[in-house]
Amino acid sequence: MYNQSDLPAWQQDATSPEQYHCCETRRGREFIIRLMTGADPVLAIENFAKEQNIRFGKVHATFMGGFQPCRYYVWVPDTVHPDNWHLEGEATNTNLTMLSAIGGMIGQRPTPDGKEEPFVAMHFVAGGAWDCGTIAGHLLEGTRVKGCMQCFVTELLDIEVLKPVDVFGEAYTHPENFYRNIVK
Repeated sequence: MYNQSDLPAWQQDATSPEQYHCCETRRGREFIIRLMTGADPVLAIENFAKEQNIRFGKVHATFMGGFQPCRYYVWVPDTVHPDNWHLEGEATNTNLTMLSAIGGMIGQRPTPDGKEEPFVAMHFVAGGAWDCGTIAGHLLEGTRVKGCMQCFVTELLDIEVLKPVDVFGEAYTHPENFYRNIVK
């Protein structure tokens, strides 16, 4: 396992209930993204970030839209290592779902050649089909829009990524980074 003291302050467990870490940023460009039936929200927004040269941003306030299928991660118990709260399992819902909320980040992840590329980490809440309860989780590639989905993307400026200590023993595909302001 790992020692808390080996981690940077922003990655350590809180020492009190009111403890937090922050990084000031400012807004850059703001966009409305529209995806139609068959589009993959993760791939489409990653492609958009590459084409618009967005290094960091937030994906938020979706309106209209449904998914069929919806692929996502949910937390699952780790029966081998019960202290591991980070284990996620993949789920797929093939029923038509109505997207109610989405929120996420556009960030940077390392590529095999040592460079960086944008990635999207989004969480969602969906439901509404006659035989589908409310579902939520971390949206995955392979999800397809049914109908029309629109959301806002706000570019975030003046920050740089702080890479985490890999406490789970594997390289992250969606790094749980934090940021530092590079202007102050």
